[in-house]
Amino acid sequence: MQPQTKKPRPAEREAVGINSQSNYSTHDPLSEVTSRLKGVIKRHNGGILAFCPSHDDRKGRSLAVNVGREGQAILHCFAGCSVHEITQAIGLNPADLFPRTESKYDPQTRSFFNEWQILSALQHDATVVLIAARWMLSGHALPESDIDFLSKAVIRINEAISYSRRFK
Repeated sequence: MQPQTKKPRPAEREAVGINSQSNYSTHDPLSEVTSRLKGVIKRHNGGILAFCPSHDDRKGRSLAVNVGREGQAILHCFAGCSVHEITQAIGLNPADLFPRTESKYDPQTRSFFNEWQILSALQHDATVVLIAARWMLSGHALPESDIDFLSKAVIRINEAISYSRRFK
């Protein structure tokens, strides 16, 4: 009599849907979108064409799908359907088009202006103030537009002074 062999059981599947936590760091928006579309074909430029799910696409594929600079899925329907209509038709929301990151907040390092950058930015304003002062010293009145510009220049100069004092 032969010993009974156990039949292999299929591995238990984890929830790997778009909103599951296990798929959090490996979420690929392009794959998620294209897996829900019909008539997907690859284009020569790396993009994808498919039938738009939010309208009756009988004549041809009117939905272009590509990857953006930040890794997001970009959708464009040449028939004019909005991103909201397309994502709703395939059971997603617009936030699902963006890749997920491990952290909720990615702090950016802040860069400050040095004194030379501040002076360079104010060089034009200082020149205009000098020209206006010479013009007024010669007895001429300034037009209203020049007075407005000078007022804004004085504000910019004062803000630059306040900005540079924060770091001393």
